[in-house]
Amino acid sequence: MSRWFPRSGSAAGASGPDDPLDAAEGLRLSYGQSGDPQQLQRALKLATRAKEQYGPDDPRHAASLSALCMLHRLRWERTRSREALDEAVGYGRAAVEVSPPGDPLLVRHMSSLATALQEVFDAGGEMAVIEEAIMLYRGCLDLIEHDDDEYAGQQSNLANSLLRRAQREPDPLVQDEAIRYARAALRATPPDSPGYPIRLVNLGGTLAALANSAQGVDQARSMLDEAQSLWERALRRFPPGHPARGRLQDSLMTIQMVRLTLGD
Repeated sequence: MSRWFPRSGSAAGASGPDDPLDAAEGLRLSYGQSGDPQQLQRALKLATRAKEQYGPDDPRHAASLSALCMLHRLRWERTRSREALDEAVGYGRAAVEVSPPGDPLLVRHMSSLATALQEVFDAGGEMAVIEEAIMLYRGCLDLIEHDDDEYAGQQSNLANSLLRRAQREPDPLVQDEAIRYARAALRATPPDSPGYPIRLVNLGGTLAALANSAQGVDQARSMLDEAQSLWERALRRFPPGHPARGRLQDSLMTIQMVRLTLGD
């Protein structure tokens, strides 16, 4: 996991060792490694302090709101409190709305909101929710250069949203677009990048999910074969003890069982 928000001094004004936004981001990163709920709670308090400390004309104000969006989404993932998810969406919308013209962090604010909206959709939200997430991810791609390090990540995010839409309402055009973006994200990610195994997992997941709506057994088998190959490559890349290994091994067992039902 890498820093989502750069140190405040690079955005506006002077930062110091007591900068609450920097401290909140540091705790978020630590929480991602430890899963310690106290770190998440402290990060929320610090991001709230940053929101109050930086005025509306300071880019750090929008960044603080976006940080609260991300942190409340993490709280939702941990507690399944709908209040936490609603807070995440509210702060995400506010961050996008108050982001000043030319704010280099606008893409990250849009992406944070879109991710929270995906969670709302997964929790039973209406189709309009995932449509908004798709629109935001498309906007992210419009705002950043193709050679930017973040471009592949936003392609992968868009693929995930398109996959959700296609699973709710099957549409061959949306399905094809989801696969195209997942493939493009993998191609654009260097094999030595820390994000490369995740791109393998994401493309494999897209293919496996859409195999259910494939046109014929042969197409379904081909998609599952490729998904299994991608996941096996990802598994070899994840170090021992990586939290994704167990879920990925379970997914590989499931895909092998499905292939047996198709006559493999």
